Amino acid sequence: MFKFGGFIVLFLGAWVQSVMAATSYVAEADFAQALNKEFVEQVSDENVDWEFYGGQTSFAFENVSQIKIMIAKAKFDELQNKFSAEAEIFGDGKSLAKTQLQGKYYVLGEVLVPARNINKGEVLTQDMLKTITIRLNRIKPVNVVDAEALIGREAKRTLREGKMISEKDIGKVILIHKGDIVSSLYRTAKMQISAKVEALEEGGKGDKIEVRNINSKKVLFAEVVDADTVVVEMQ
Repeated sequence: MFKFGGFIVLFLGAWVQSVMAATSYVAEADFAQALNKEFVEQVSDENVDWEFYGGQTSFAFENVSQIKIMIAKAKFDELQNKFSAEAEIFGDGKSLAKTQLQGKYYVLGEVLVPARNINKGEVLTQDMLKTITIRLNRIKPVNVVDAEALIGREAKRTLREGKMISEKDIGKVILIHKGDIVSSLYRTAKMQISAKVEALEEGGKGDKIEVRNINSKKVLFAEVVDADTVVVEMQ
């Protein structure tokens, strides 16, 4: 009985020793980190996202405690955003493996997007927005991504949380709506006259809209000053 028990103890001890054998792993993230250093030296210090489509990028090594990746012959095509490089993996000072890496890289940047769903008609404020990091090549000319161009604008449709905003999604805050009766200031070089006019279209601050004089019925163009006032420049 003692011998049998001893055999079981020895067996379990061997199993535990096998499980505890050190295994070190190398993954894409490790190669990306090594490429980042080379990219900073050769191109710029911009934040970069790496996409691998050539070369082995996953390794496992037994009984190795210190892993280091060395990059050589790295080439970066800034027109097509392609890269190639030789990578050699060292463990405890010894060369363990080599691989030829290929792929594409994308410069990353920060943009502002809605922090929540924003309803049509809401005026954008700083707390309605949040910063996310994306590949800059995903930003189209119609996208509006900076605070100066977003804050104070009115949502012209529902803006979805986390989605980039386009020029058509926002606009000036509408101060005067079609049919509103407002005060108009008629200005000339020598005088200023006030009269009531009807707005024939909507407009925000600084917009030129058509208005009709309540008394004379004459249609003129006027610049929106605020929710109650437009200015007509007389010739």
